[in-house]
Amino acid sequence: HNSGFGYYGNPMAIGNSCKRCDCNSNSDPNLIFSECHNVTGHCQHCWGNTSGVNCERCAPGFYGDAISAKNCRECDCESGHCDMHTGECLPEAATTPLQSCDNCIWHLIGDLRLSNKTLDQLKVGVLNISTGAAANDRLKYYNYTAQRLQVHTHIKKNQRIRQMEKKLMSTDGRLPPVREILSRFSTKLTDAQGSLQKAASTIQQTEDRNRASILKFQGNEVISHEPSRLLLSVTLFCHLYSSLLFLCLSNVSGYHAAIDGASEKLMEKTERLSLADRDLVQRADEHADELDRQANQLEEDLRESDANGFVQKAISAANVYNNIVKYIHDANITSLTTHNLSQRAEDVCHRNTQHTSLHPLHPFTDRTPQRLEFTLEVAEGTLNRSAEVLQTITPISSKVEEWANNMRNDEYSTVAYEQAIQSAGEAVENLNVLVPKLLDKLKVVEQKKPINNVTTNIMRIRELIAQARSVAKKVQVSMKFNGQSSVEVHPPSNLEDLKTVTSISLFMRVDPDKDPIEDRFILYLGDRNGRKDYMGLAIKNDNLVYVYNLGGEDVEIPLGSKPVSQWPAVFNYIKVERLGRHGKVFLTIPSQSSTDEQKFIQKGEAPGTDSLFDIDPKDIVFFVGGVPADVRLPPPLSLAPFVGCIELGSLNNDVISLYNFKETHKMDVITSAPCSRYKLAFSQSRIASYLFDGTGYALINNIERRGKFGVVTRFDISVRTVANNGVLFLMVNEDKFFLLEIKNGFLRLMYDFGFSKGPELLENNLPKLQINDARYHEVSVIYHQSKKVILLVDKSHVKSMENPKTTLPFSDIYIGGAPSSILKSRPELSAVVSLKGCVKGFQFQKKDFNLLEEPGTIGISSGCPEESFMSRKAYFTGESYLGSTAKISPFDNFEGGLNFRTLQPGGLLFYLSEGSDEFSISLENGAVVMNSRGTRVKSHKKQYNDGRTHFLVATVNSQKYSLLVDDKDKQEKKRPSSANRSSSGPAVKTFYYGGSPSSSFKNFTGCISYAYINRQDRDIEPEDFQRYTEKVQTSLQDCPVSSLPLGLMELKSDDQEPSELNIKPCYLSSSPRATRQAFHYGGIANSRQHYTDLPDSLSERSHFSLSLKTHSSFGLIFYVSDVQEDNFMALFLANGKLVYTFNVADQRVKIKSEEKYNDGAWHNVIFIRDGNMGRLIIDGLTVLEDRAQRSNVSWHVSSPLYVGGVPPERAQKNIQRNSAYSFTGCLKNLQLDGQWLSSVAETFGVTPCFEGLSEAGTYFSEEGGYVVLDETFDLGLRFEIVMEVRPRVASGVLLHYGHGVSVCFQVVVLVNDGSREFFTKVSPIQGLCAGNWHRITVIRDANVVQLDVDSEVNHVVGPLNPSSTDTRKPVFIGGAPESIATRKAWVGCMRNLTINNSRVSFSKAVLVSGAVSVGTCPAA
Repeated sequence: HNSGFGYYGNPMAIGNSCKRCDCNSNSDPNLIFSECHNVTGHCQHCWGNTSGVNCERCAPGFYGDAISAKNCRECDCESGHCDMHTGECLPEAATTPLQSCDNCIWHLIGDLRLSNKTLDQLKVGVLNISTGAAANDRLKYYNYTAQRLQVHTHIKKNQRIRQMEKKLMSTDGRLPPVREILSRFSTKLTDAQGSLQKAASTIQQTEDRNRASILKFQGNEVISHEPSRLLLSVTLFCHLYSSLLFLCLSNVSGYHAAIDGASEKLMEKTERLSLADRDLVQRADEHADELDRQANQLEEDLRESDANGFVQKAISAANVYNNIVKYIHDANITSLTTHNLSQRAEDVCHRNTQHTSLHPLHPFTDRTPQRLEFTLEVAEGTLNRSAEVLQTITPISSKVEEWANNMRNDEYSTVAYEQAIQSAGEAVENLNVLVPKLLDKLKVVEQKKPINNVTTNIMRIRELIAQARSVAKKVQVSMKFNGQSSVEVHPPSNLEDLKTVTSISLFMRVDPDKDPIEDRFILYLGDRNGRKDYMGLAIKNDNLVYVYNLGGEDVEIPLGSKPVSQWPAVFNYIKVERLGRHGKVFLTIPSQSSTDEQKFIQKGEAPGTDSLFDIDPKDIVFFVGGVPADVRLPPPLSLAPFVGCIELGSLNNDVISLYNFKETHKMDVITSAPCSRYKLAFSQSRIASYLFDGTGYALINNIERRGKFGVVTRFDISVRTVANNGVLFLMVNEDKFFLLEIKNGFLRLMYDFGFSKGPELLENNLPKLQINDARYHEVSVIYHQSKKVILLVDKSHVKSMENPKTTLPFSDIYIGGAPSSILKSRPELSAVVSLKGCVKGFQFQKKDFNLLEEPGTIGISSGCPEESFMSRKAYFTGESYLGSTAKISPFDNFEGGLNFRTLQPGGLLFYLSEGSDEFSISLENGAVVMNSRGTRVKSHKKQYNDGRTHFLVATVNSQKYSLLVDDKDKQEKKRPSSANRSSSGPAVKTFYYGGSPSSSFKNFTGCISYAYINRQDRDIEPEDFQRYTEKVQTSLQDCPVSSLPLGLMELKSDDQEPSELNIKPCYLSSSPRATRQAFHYGGIANSRQHYTDLPDSLSERSHFSLSLKTHSSFGLIFYVSDVQEDNFMALFLANGKLVYTFNVADQRVKIKSEEKYNDGAWHNVIFIRDGNMGRLIIDGLTVLEDRAQRSNVSWHVSSPLYVGGVPPERAQKNIQRNSAYSFTGCLKNLQLDGQWLSSVAETFGVTPCFEGLSEAGTYFSEEGGYVVLDETFDLGLRFEIVMEVRPRVASGVLLHYGHGVSVCFQVVVLVNDGSREFFTKVSPIQGLCAGNWHRITVIRDANVVQLDVDSEVNHVVGPLNPSSTDTRKPVFIGGAPESIATRKAWVGCMRNLTINNSRVSFSKAVLVSGAVSVGTCPAA
């Protein structure tokens, strides 16, 4: 039960074990048994003047190296205090507190503290003593030590007390004069208190009168606004159906007859649709029920025979189709609801036109009858498409029933399986054709007015379609080609991913004995007409041949080392890969008798310089096995169709399947049954594992069928991933949930069973909790319903927390993800994402589950290719870089390529140094520059920081330096003779991507992907950043960089540098005079800054200081708390007085100043917390102190720390409501424990503290920021915007709306209708930068835009876009988020902004982000 001598630990605890004592060889060598504590491992007898838990440092009063040199020597200092490492004497002042006391008292306190610590250790040791001789010896030793300690303490204590008595006697003589001064001061305070009471009475009367005036004013305002509010409500309700609104607005009598007739038709159609719907729903339900019954029966019959997971694919598809029928029914019902609401809207409008005169919004009223008739056609089309979908699903039911009958009659065969799978694939394809048409019809209804039910059901249908396609992609079954058949597979939707790297893997079986090997076509990915770029695979001259073309000559790479006629008649694994110009073909032949496999590889490269696979998305096709007669192949692939079996594996590491086909040609699955493949034939697949691609999940229904929830419940999951975020498992039951996920790379457990304090959370940044390192980790959750929740990683206890003593109220569990409807059911789950990675096994109560056999599983596949765990892309923040080593010769023979994407004009992409020699590839002012030992090669184009992906190749050889960007921008320089000096050759060198720790270049901000270099010790292949030894502040996941709208790019030629633009500075400085290092808060209720990186010492003691200037009577200055806000600390204003408060458990320390400090002058404030004591010091004169009765209470807070205010709804639990909002004023010199706080993570409505005169308006400072308006301001396709601006810079975005509208200086208005951009601009004669106010008006009517700047007018007529829709998007003012903003922030003041004649109040905006001051602008 206990650890043996020389060891420590608690072997009885789960995940714990006995470990050897570690005292750094500094323990007493004469002790045999008790070197360290048998539970904690603390060393008990440090030797050689050492101390510490592991005897790792010199004891107090000694200095030196306790670990290596073991030379701890006594300090040679009068004070007896010295630095434990250097021996440097420490002054007395460094260890004395605020008040001056004699040395004796501090020596006594130190002795007592050491005594208490030693006694606590003795107490723990005594409690852990075992019975036996060794325990008895140890007890005797403790008794002897305690007696010596008691005598020593008694002597020391008496000496110190005698010295203290002498000091106190001398102090008593000095007290009477002090008491007299305090008495006089108290009298003056009493007089002042009376005056303050009179002043307070006067202020209270003034406030009462002011409150009455405000109430009266508000009452008048409500009365005056009530008619307009009623008018707005009526208008909004009538706008539910736009065509009827036009009727109510302009020509009621003229259109009533048409509407009456149309309404009767609509009601008739609705009645017929309703009857048809009921019949449709009844048949759909019957089919669905029968399908479920047959599928369940079939699953039960075939459970033992389902070796390859064929049945599960049919079950998964059936589940998806079942849901599609259900949700199509829901959509039909809600479509009827839409039409009924429109009829009610017509009635309401008719009534209101008799009482209210409404002004028309716009004159387009002549299309009402056509729109109404079109809506009727949409309703009919929706019904017809729903019926077609049902007819598509019906054959599945009959096929499954036939299949089940065959199984009962013992007529099972592999062919039967694969025929059923073929039926499922055909049904998936039919749905792919039919359901998008249905969605197009439903989209019309959705766009008319987004009624929640309709929109929700349409989105659910879209999700189900994606699931159906995901299932089709993952049908791991082959197809047999007979020499005439072919399959056209859905090509990838994102061709950008194929440009730099293209890889395809497949399994192929040929039988040379039955079908002699001839020249045959295998697959083709490229242009429909056989032109431009392409890649393909064929059998030629008994060799497997990989063919590709990048715009120049054809490249053929034959695999001559293994002729096809010598392949065994089994499935062999083939992979073709292209990285830039370089291509490879791989062949793996499984062994039939052992685990050994035969592997073959051949490589080649394209001539010339073209490196990108560039093809038009409209023309791309993907054929396997053959092509139809009307498709033309390039000459190297114009061969006879394939004979044999093929199963697709992946395309650029995404799982694909032949069953995700667009069309098949002469494919008869009855006469040509697919070949069965043994899934475990290859070593990589022999471990049963499941691949989650971020779109699917596994669902285990009724988990207690395999094990019961007990007093102790255990979940085990083995996972491998490189993702930052993802669900491991989730249980949900109404409002209760239990979630284990990866959050920012670390394990995180959260659950809520209806607790009053909200969810329980277990999270920490412990290294053991970080599991996204591409290695398998076994994660276990042990839930003890009356004790703790324990988290184990790799069978080792990592973290635990107290359990609220509640049983687990669940029956189902999701693995790796969940449907969006589940995740949106709770706000805590809304940000959860599905897992991208591999799961090797899942256990509940130590019972295994086959996730592919679970009926609820959607979109996962078996087997985890190694490529899934490689990191080919990285995101750099401007302070990050990646470093590794390789055998390369960058100055003599080098080729390197990479994709990059950024919005910044400068940054280091690649760097290597060798002594004083440097080799680099970087961005400079938007251009790409290669620098080798001072020789620079620069791209011609200088706009590569446009947020788009660009590919560069840099080469060095004995003749020249070459730089190529995007296959078009090629620059070369002849290599000078001086550069041919010898170098170290291909030795191992350190290189960096994205920056470096030593270079003078600015680090890169953006994304780098698919990088490669020609290493001397391996073939060219994409770099795996996951393997790099140096990863500094780099994300290896998604790339948060978006491209800019074309019209927002500065209008300049390619050969013009930004620095060459002749831009004159504005009259008003972009940096108005401001107090140094001071910030202004206020203007909005939640103006604030977030500070992160709080020290751990904050939980014990903190010493904050700041300077404050304000006129506010109320407002929050400082706030920090834990997540639940149970522990908190705050500084705020109440009636002009400073209040400092924090909690100690359930008690509160609250210190309030007597004076008011809202006088507009600077005041220095210090607020200290030391355990249960608090102290507030103002201007160094006023010292206030208070403490709680309780002490030694655990108190912890978490990041962020809020300054100036808090986010909405926060702090109101602990602070009076009128003080829980931002104060208005300035702060500077914010320090914690004497150190500046500089880690500002986020800023909302905070600018520098400007000096001098101010004026009304909203100021956008040069630090950057923007305002997001609330959703009532909807621009749509018709709007009018008016604003007044006073610029301080010559360019910048004033307003941005979706991807559609931007207003920026010169002045320019840019419109993007989703397909094309058009813009107009006005350049006033007097200019915009003279320091004057300018009035800007923008009017848009569909494709017509007019711009008016100080009465100078211009306009543009853009192209008509019939697909352009009036959808609601956020409106950004003064700038936009980094992903869409221009490279220069607009700086200046804005006022009197109106949209469609409605005044915009920035103080009521949804969000004020960055350096924006609402309400005031610097005037000079």
